[in-house]
Amino acid sequence: MIKLSHLLSLLALLFVVAGCGNDAPTEENTTEATPKYSTENTVYARLPAEPDRINPLITTNTYSRAVYENIFLYLLDFDHQTFELTPQLAKARPEINEITSGPFAGGVAYTYEIHDEAVWDNGTPITGEDVAFTLKILFNPKVNAGPARSYLDFIRDIEIDATNPKRFTISTAQKYIIGEAAISNVPIYPAYIYDANGLLNDISLVDLTDPAKQASLETTYPQLQEFANIFNSDEFARNKGKVMGAGPYTLESWETGQQIILNRKKDWWGDQLTATNELMAARPDQVVYKIITDQTATVAALKDQLIDVTAQIDVKDFIDLQANELVTDNYNLYAPNALQLYYIGLNTKDPKLQDKRVRRAITHLVDVDQIIEELFYGLGERRIGPVAPSKPYFNEALKPIAFSVARAKALLEEAGWVDSNSNGVVDKEIDGEQVELEIDFLATSNGKFGNNLAQLLEVTFPQAGVKLNIDRVEFTVLYEQLKTRTFEMFAGAWAQDPTPDDFKQIWHTDSDNPNGTNRVGFGSAASDDLIDQIRVTLDEEERAGLYKSFQQMVYEEQPYIFLFAPKERLAIHKRFKADPSSLRPSFFPREFELKAD
Repeated sequence: MIKLSHLLSLLALLFVVAGCGNDAPTEENTTEATPKYSTENTVYARLPAEPDRINPLITTNTYSRAVYENIFLYLLDFDHQTFELTPQLAKARPEINEITSGPFAGGVAYTYEIHDEAVWDNGTPITGEDVAFTLKILFNPKVNAGPARSYLDFIRDIEIDATNPKRFTISTAQKYIIGEAAISNVPIYPAYIYDANGLLNDISLVDLTDPAKQASLETTYPQLQEFANIFNSDEFARNKGKVMGAGPYTLESWETGQQIILNRKKDWWGDQLTATNELMAARPDQVVYKIITDQTATVAALKDQLIDVTAQIDVKDFIDLQANELVTDNYNLYAPNALQLYYIGLNTKDPKLQDKRVRRAITHLVDVDQIIEELFYGLGERRIGPVAPSKPYFNEALKPIAFSVARAKALLEEAGWVDSNSNGVVDKEIDGEQVELEIDFLATSNGKFGNNLAQLLEVTFPQAGVKLNIDRVEFTVLYEQLKTRTFEMFAGAWAQDPTPDDFKQIWHTDSDNPNGTNRVGFGSAASDDLIDQIRVTLDEEERAGLYKSFQQMVYEEQPYIFLFAPKERLAIHKRFKADPSSLRPSFFPREFELKAD
């Protein structure tokens, strides 16, 4: 849970279907040259794709986040190396107290205090009123912040200390294991920029968050639509002077398809805190994001020293760059673990895949070690479930399911699948019809990883009498089949974060619908109950036991074949002192320090 967009990635998925991993768009574009061996204190960073907008509450775009994290600040953020929640706008982590009486009894109160030094660019103090304003933006039903709103709907009200406007308490309607991180990672907006006419001044947050008042909001507050029209506009997402936050940089310009330039503020208030808080660092005078979508152009830019940093280097290119002295003389190449998980999804409601023994048999036919070695050149770590091994509640009792054709055959026979007509494919009678075990693997037509993976499986599956058909379709078609559950097997990836896992969005039966993300149809009353208990159990030891039980349940059911967590591939120019991170996007230009020599 780094930023709000990371919250969305965790709960709603950063869904990379079939064409995930080392794929890259192939659209050509040029990049204006910058001096080789530059001595200027400017970081030239590559963006692999164009951001959609620079307005945190109404985007879930990864590349937008890379830009806006330099402009906006949060109450707390995760340290890029330790993953510890660390103060940013707030002086410290909040005081947390359960609410035992009143309208929010059973919920939790989070009390924060903003730094005394914190001011907006016009010199006015940043206070609890700004937090209240930001939450009113979020809960304005006309603002295009639906995804963020749905994941923060446990918030009910905010109370600002009458004697200290920088101190405030946010009240919630229920306990939530990632409540602190979720609230703390909302970007704070200045009202004088985003609501110059005071349209939200007379609206209370509690009215916007009260479920009983949702139907009458538009009638009660017609100005909600007027505000939303302004806030949702491109003017407040792309224009200099309109994209403003509490952070150290301002938007100078955005040339579509070319570059985005950020300039450092002079006399930024956060400079007073940098010595003791690395998250407040802002060392470069300027950050220039070069939009380079093509992998070949990216490699050329590295060789010509036209960029200082890039991540998401194609795996094969990264291996080649490690052997290229022209590059290694000027760049440090890093491969930190990425907080991402690659998997194969199985439709548990498909008649051929309903039996968990069949799903386990298919898992035995996937040689994960071979996949890591051949498709990612060894740059990945095997995973056996949805919880990262680094989490304290990882179930260490669960062991990797070995590649074993013999075991797959035995399980299929146990489940009633035998080759009755000796054609090499096992079959079984289902609903009065003899059905052969042919499985359609859904892949995007241009997805490198998904297609390469399918080709490996085409070799191993027939060894156990299972026929694999690769169904290559456009992404829109693939996405529609996932929504309607008219698929059998697909590959994808999830983004993950260093927060306690909330399984509801991906695993609960409430999400098993066309608009939900329980794509594989997993779940029962027992698994739902475990998920619901985990979400509200604040005691870490008690919650760990629930987590391990849930992992055991998933392991037994095998709705997904868990593959590996990839390693990120990035290059950082040696003219800067900078550390890579496992947190997206794996580098943070604000922290880059120009070397004296």
